[in-house]
Amino acid sequence: MKLYHYITKGNLALTEGILSFAMNPDADLSYYYRRTGGKTTHAAIVQWMESCFSGRSRAIRGFSEPIQWTEKSINMFKPFIENADLFSIDLGALQKDGLIEAVYVSPAIRPDLDKDLPQDIDERLIKLASINDIDTSPVDWSVCDEKLGLRFSVVPYYLIIIKDGIIPPEYITLEK
Repeated sequence: MKLYHYITKGNLALTEGILSFAMNPDADLSYYYRRTGGKTTHAAIVQWMESCFSGRSRAIRGFSEPIQWTEKSINMFKPFIENADLFSIDLGALQKDGLIEAVYVSPAIRPDLDKDLPQDIDERLIKLASINDIDTSPVDWSVCDEKLGLRFSVVPYYLIIIKDGIIPPEYITLEK
């Protein structure tokens, strides 16, 4: 089983592996400012992540298939994809070698259907029993809509908690 992960071009993933947020002090922090209530340092954001649940800062996000843009999402996804390398992650090998600590899914949050959730929520995480519970059915990318600001919260994605926070290079393949 594979998950797909994007990293900005010019990365060192094939030699150093895929780094979790905790292991990447050079990570872009701006995405987390609002989510963390204004935390502005790498250490503070790692601490906030760990307060969510143990291992959260060592998580690596993956999709069950490569991102596919539509007319409603081309301006946000096409540049993102063109400026990134796509890697596949061999979950079976990671599991076999004991490197996966936990797996979470962030199921699609649909503002039109999930009216009982707070309006500012953009991630809901549910712990899975194992990698075998990852849904590999096709993703409905048509719900991503840049005009509504709907990017990844409306499609399912997975967080793989890695024991040391790094997926070693031997477990990944550069897809494109």
